[in-house]
Amino acid sequence: MRLLVISWEYPPNVVGGIGKHVAELVQAFVDIADRSDTPVHLDLLTPRSGNAPEIEQLSDNVTIYRVEIPSINPLDLFNSVIDNNRYLELKARELHDKAPYDLIHVHEWLTASAGIELKHVWRVPLIVTIHATERGRHHSHVPNETSHRINQLEWQVCYEAWRIIVCSTFMAGELGQYFDVPLDKVTLIPNGVDIAPFRACSEERIQELRARYAPNGEKLLFFIGRITPEKGVQVLLRALPPLRWKYPDLRLLVAGRNSEQMQPLVDELQIAEAVELLGFIDGETRNCLYRAVDASVFPSLYEPFGIVALEAMAAGCNVIASNVGGLGEVVDHRRTGLTSVAGDPDSIVWAVDQLFSDPVQAQAMRARGLQEVIRSYDWQIIAASTLDTYRAVLAQRQDLNW
Repeated sequence: MRLLVISWEYPPNVVGGIGKHVAELVQAFVDIADRSDTPVHLDLLTPRSGNAPEIEQLSDNVTIYRVEIPSINPLDLFNSVIDNNRYLELKARELHDKAPYDLIHVHEWLTASAGIELKHVWRVPLIVTIHATERGRHHSHVPNETSHRINQLEWQVCYEAWRIIVCSTFMAGELGQYFDVPLDKVTLIPNGVDIAPFRACSEERIQELRARYAPNGEKLLFFIGRITPEKGVQVLLRALPPLRWKYPDLRLLVAGRNSEQMQPLVDELQIAEAVELLGFIDGETRNCLYRAVDASVFPSLYEPFGIVALEAMAAGCNVIASNVGGLGEVVDHRRTGLTSVAGDPDSIVWAVDQLFSDPVQAQAMRARGLQEVIRSYDWQIIAASTLDTYRAVLAQRQDLNW
């Protein structure tokens, strides 16, 4: 089985969840491919970023090919991405001429046009993973021409694909609602998390972070994510004044690139002494902060899955998350964490109070959350499920003589 995966993001180019998902999945695939009873070979194509090598051999069976492409024009995002797909397509044709592929797997609309073109040229099945939708990000609307064209390409790749992989039941429903995708065309395979980096944080490092951000034993809340309205950090900030009335020593750490843009709202709410806008933080700091804080809060207004909640659970951190999208599937209310009503600061106040007022229950939820991560979200299990999907598609193709 020769597989071609095309992803717009792959380390060192990791902008959001796609890059992290693909990197972890491919790494897990190294072991899966080596242990497979039948030969499995996977090539991943991705745009080159920085000084990353053009060819990276992860194992005898897994190879990364990074392709030089022109820089993206942010003023013409859609056409710029589509034009750059041609460079990925040309490299794919070159590799295919040496050893043909049996199946193509693309991620999101960003590499959809290359996948669709190659599917028709080679006459092989196409699989797409849809991590989120443009319409979902804009609350069921397409606000401008660029969004409209992205939405149309998402519909097209769902139509062209033999199978569609989604990370949550919520996303399966969204594809049905927006694109009339039948449920029997969709396979649910969740995101995963590697717990090892979260457990590697030393007690000394945890105490160092506590001393820096809670020198007098303050209670710490932690948010990490993209600083966009859909992630809901503005809702969390509005919950802080009433929370501070009951817990005067409460502090909030906000991590994410450009988090300083929240300063005007912080000033408006008069909570500057209680909020630390950290900006971008590296992975090690993030992992250790999960261990150092009293709770992490993810108040998203739209969230197809919610990998940050999974990461917090893997670190053994208390989790409060809005009950929207995939977050409501990842966090089991009162069993592995607490959920709040999306967009409602008072609901966050309630959840934080519940957590702080019952430390025994909080400890039990942390323990159950970690066990759930180990049982259901291991990347080896997810890679095996993905490989099973590949095999099922190729078996169907053979049965249909397509």
